[in-house]
Amino acid sequence: MTISLQSSMAPLFIISSFHCLGLFEYPLGQSRLHFSCLYALALWSSYLFYCYIPQTIQLWQLNSRIFVIILYLYILMAFSSIFISFNRYKELKACLRELSIIDDTLEAIGVPKDYRILRNWIIRIIIGWITFLFIDLAIMNSLSIILLSKISFQSLWMFFLPTNVGHIITLSALNCGIVLGYTSSRFRRVNEQLQVLCSDLFENNYKCRRQNRFILVRQRIARAKYHKQYVWILT
Repeated sequence: MTISLQSSMAPLFIISSFHCLGLFEYPLGQSRLHFSCLYALALWSSYLFYCYIPQTIQLWQLNSRIFVIILYLYILMAFSSIFISFNRYKELKACLRELSIIDDTLEAIGVPKDYRILRNWIIRIIIGWITFLFIDLAIMNSLSIILLSKISFQSLWMFFLPTNVGHIITLSALNCGIVLGYTSSRFRRVNEQLQVLCSDLFENNYKCRRQNRFILVRQRIARAKYHKQYVWILT
């Protein structure tokens, strides 16, 4: 079964689309812009109304204005990531198609594709990230039980919501890091192959020069012998 570049990165893109960091695709390769926009609008409007606004009012009444500023800075970062991901989604797909063309070209000259390795690394990163989140959630609930003698159910259901600002920022960084890292690896492979080709060309050029010199010397020797024979006949 052949794996393309987009299908190898599909697990990360699927999780990102549920966190409003990309467009839904059904079937794979056909983006659904209107559905993705409606999903993000409905999700964030309900989340802001039922969660962030009451939390802001509560923090403002407790004179914790610095926490309100930090909270809305995080929200602004999340909105910026969502807007950029929606606006640049077509450019991202075009970049992946161009990288696929580069991979096909490299495969034609003997460099194998690394799609399975990339897919396995993405799955491992996602599993590690989810494990870290559950450990963080367990630590927070343990501290809540120790200090408040109760479990914070609000933090539990906020953890599983796709509008978690920390999740959005982390996924955005993962998307950028994986795409940029894979692009840099392709450029490195291209540079390596160019160096190999240049060294082969220089070596072949050197061999051709030696061969041409040998042929030229043989021609001169043959001309000298012919000239001696011609002079001998005349004398």
